[in-house]
Amino acid sequence: MKARHIVIATLVCLSTTLSALAAYTPPTEAQIDAAAGNPTQLTALLNGASLEEAAHVVKTVMARIAGLGLSDSVLNSRVNLVASTAMAAIPGPGHVAFCAMLGNEMGNSLPIRSNPALVSAMQGALTTSTGTAGAAAAKAFGDAFANAASGSGNAQNTKDANKAQPPSALLYQGQN
Repeated sequence: MKARHIVIATLVCLSTTLSALAAYTPPTEAQIDAAAGNPTQLTALLNGASLEEAAHVVKTVMARIAGLGLSDSVLNSRVNLVASTAMAAIPGPGHVAFCAMLGNEMGNSLPIRSNPALVSAMQGALTTSTGTAGAAAAKAFGDAFANAASGSGNAQNTKDANKAQPPSALLYQGQN
């Protein structure tokens, strides 16, 4: 009897470990396009993703939505559905961290930065879809978005103000 319990416990642990080690497969372009058209498909794309991977997938779907030229009402409902679907796929304790990562991803995306209605809709949707962490999640998103959009959140875009910058010259024909 005791040996049977040990075998069962070992099998449970092994199956849990194997499912945790299942490799996340990034979505294809077709899957991203489909999720932009029907955000409920986002759940399958986020299955097994880390918070960083999930933020990247959601940002990519949002960039596709930004390019669809939707009316404000359709855009708001689509963004609300993306936010609620993403939040349902992310474990509760990870909501604020995910929102900060998503804000950073979206702030670094030109098609998204160029669409303030989309950004505003996402921040509002995150407030309502993250439950009790709504205000903190929306603030984390907004702060990360603002930092990334201004370039201050990206080490590659920051410059030391006291350090002299090399002169820049325009390229002339034939220069690479």
